[in-house]
Amino acid sequence: MIKGSLTIEDVAKAAGVSRQTVSRVINRRNNVKDSVRKRVEAAIDELGYVPNAAARRMGGARSYLLLAVIGRGAGAAGAGARTGRLPLDAMLLAGLESCSAAGYHILFEQLETDREASHAQFNRALTALSPDGVILTPPLEERVDLRASVDHRNIALECLGERVEFGRAVPGIDDGALGESATRHLLKLGHRQIGFVTGSSDPRRSDRRLVGYRRVMAQSGSRAHRHFTADGRLGFAEAVALAKSWLAPTIRPTAIIAETEEVALAILDVARELKIAVPRDLSLLSLEERASLSRATPAVSALFQPYERLFRSCCEKLIARAEKSAAPDPDDAGDAFELIERKSLAKAPRVV
Repeated sequence: MIKGSLTIEDVAKAAGVSRQTVSRVINRRNNVKDSVRKRVEAAIDELGYVPNAAARRMGGARSYLLLAVIGRGAGAAGAGARTGRLPLDAMLLAGLESCSAAGYHILFEQLETDREASHAQFNRALTALSPDGVILTPPLEERVDLRASVDHRNIALECLGERVEFGRAVPGIDDGALGESATRHLLKLGHRQIGFVTGSSDPRRSDRRLVGYRRVMAQSGSRAHRHFTADGRLGFAEAVALAKSWLAPTIRPTAIIAETEEVALAILDVARELKIAVPRDLSLLSLEERASLSRATPAVSALFQPYERLFRSCCEKLIARAEKSAAPDPDDAGDAFELIERKSLAKAPRVV
C-alpha cells in the first residue's frame, strides 16, 4: 500500500515502466506502444493518480489549459436579459466536456469594461497562465489589441465566428447574416410587411442585423423596412409603446422580428391587448432563445446563434492544434444558426 502523496514514480513502479514512459503517456505523446499505454493508464486509474499540472507543463512545455475571455456583463441574466448576452452556463459545460475528454482544463477570464485596463488585465492573464489556446467571445473578438497580444505570444486563437466585410473575413459573429436569414424565413411564409425591432446591449451588432434585414427587404421589393424599423436599446416599456404605434393602425406589419426576448414578449402583450391573434394575424420571431419564450402564449419561435455549439467547436480546434492532430471537420459545427419553430409563426394573413 502506498502512503502519502502519489507520485509519478509510484505509477511507473506499478506499471513496470520508466518514469519517462509514464510522462509520455500523461502528455499524450505518440511514441508509446498501445499495450504499454494501456498498462500505464490502468495503473493511473487503480492508484487514483492525478497528474500535477505544473509537472505536465515542464514535461511538455505546455499548460494543457484553454482560456476563454468574456466582457463584463456578457452572461445571460435570466428574464430581461438582452441579446448579445452569452449563455455562459451552457458554454462552460460544453467547454468542460471537450477539454476533460482530452485532458485539458478551461478557465474563464472576465475583462473590465475600460479598454486600456482590460488590455493590461488580458496581458497579465496570458503571462500568468500561458494557455495553449485562447477563445475570444463577442464582442471582444473584434478587439484588434487583444488579438495582437495573443499573436505576439504565438498562442493559438479562436473566435466564435467570422464575417465578411469589404471582401475580407474578419473575426466576429455574422450578425448581418442572422438578420438576413430571419427576414428570408418570413418572406418564404408570404409576409411582405415585416418589421424589425432592436434591443441589443451592443449597438454595433444590432446595426449589422438591421442592415441584413434591410438588404433582404429591399431585394424583395417591399418598402416595409422604411416604415417598420426601430433601432436603439429598447426595453420592455419602450417596446410596448412602439408595438402599439405599429399594431393599432389598419396598415400594420404582418410579421415582426424581435431582437430580444424582452421585445418579443412586449409585442406579444400588445397584440393580446389589441386582440390581434398570433400567429393568425401577426407572426413573431425572436433572435434570441430564452426559456420564457417557450412558456409564452403562444410560444414564440426563435432563430438564434448556437453559442454552445460554436464554443465547443472552438475548444476542439484549439486542442487539435495543440496536439498537432487533425482538426475537426468544419461541418461538425453545424449551421451558423438554429431555428426553433413554435406557435408564433404562420403564413401571411393577406397579400400586401
